[in-house]
Amino acid sequence: MSQMKPERLNYLFQNYFDKTATEKERDELMQIINDPLQEEVIKSLMEDVFMSNTSANTENDVFAQGQKEKMLDAVFAVQPGKPESGGATVKSIARISWVKYAAAAILLLTVGLYFLKSKQTNFDTSQAKISNDIKPGGNNAVLTLSNGTRIMLNDAKNGKLAVQGSASVVKLANGELKYNQNGATEGAPVYNTMSTPRGGQYKLQLPDGTTVMLNSESSITFPIAFKGKVRNVSLTGEAYFEVAKNKKMPFHVSFGDQQVEVLGTHFNISAYKDQPVYKTTLLEGSVRISRGKENQLLVPGQQAIYKTDSQVFAVNEVDVEDVIAWKNGLFQFDNTELEQVMLQLSRWYNVEVEYDGPKPVLNFTGAVKRDNNLSRVIKILESTGGVKFTIDGNKIIVHKK
Repeated sequence: MSQMKPERLNYLFQNYFDKTATEKERDELMQIINDPLQEEVIKSLMEDVFMSNTSANTENDVFAQGQKEKMLDAVFAVQPGKPESGGATVKSIARISWVKYAAAAILLLTVGLYFLKSKQTNFDTSQAKISNDIKPGGNNAVLTLSNGTRIMLNDAKNGKLAVQGSASVVKLANGELKYNQNGATEGAPVYNTMSTPRGGQYKLQLPDGTTVMLNSESSITFPIAFKGKVRNVSLTGEAYFEVAKNKKMPFHVSFGDQQVEVLGTHFNISAYKDQPVYKTTLLEGSVRISRGKENQLLVPGQQAIYKTDSQVFAVNEVDVEDVIAWKNGLFQFDNTELEQVMLQLSRWYNVEVEYDGPKPVLNFTGAVKRDNNLSRVIKILESTGGVKFTIDGNKIIVHKK
């Protein structure tokens, strides 16, 4: 690729920053960012945007002296005398407003991930004070058939795995699971369940063409063929849905004592039993979420939050890209409390978390790739200066610094 004209690059970058870029413009920008010839120009532009947006009000600046430079170095995987790569930095925010800085930081970090993905990792794990390292999770799930047979999907060969009535279960070459409906199914509905363990995720295509991506420690129960007036499935944990349109047969997802009703749309549900809130986020189309006589109609960009203790609904505007970052291979933190960060890590890396003394009061904003080893992720978190970690066997010990 020839050297990009500054005017075009500024235009693409500003549109991306303002979230007004079209899909074609985003793709063009990503191609430029991944071109080694553009490295210095992109880095300079990112530095200018980041430094200017985080220095607008020095009196309330959330960064200590020299911290911005350290963050930029971490994003570009540079430390004194030692190049590094494989992740992005995270900034720590202690009890002060971060909103005015978040857009610049998240943009920088997200672009940094594209920029870093082609670089070779050179990481000294001894700096993270670990006795061992833990690999990230991956495609791993168990399919339980109606007769109780359990199929370990990560070990199963590609091709047809089972036949139930007129439906066949096929593992595709890309690792996904697909249900093929080969005719009408007689009799009572037959249900299967797909479950992911801690450290697992899996993609499923239901008989109607709906695709479901299950996050770690989640499960979905569904019929091998949809019959009647409604397509019903039930969920625990977290999943992203792209529902096949069928106006004559609405799609219902049940979780806890709630239900989401859609005709054809894209949405994400987070309903872990060990978390105090259930979240339903709409990306495309419309959904109605209900609990008893209560119901909420969502439009794209909205998230319905249900607090299990108070049993109250609230609807907020959210950045949907943050919500589905897990599906796209990222941990995305948006002023996220340390305890919630550690909960995400514990699920993905299948580890226990232990706090050495009082829990540090820290929040994090930024993005980190989920395909990093655990040592890389905790080193990035440690770069905030407020916390230290030790990996001991299958346990992360959190130390207040």
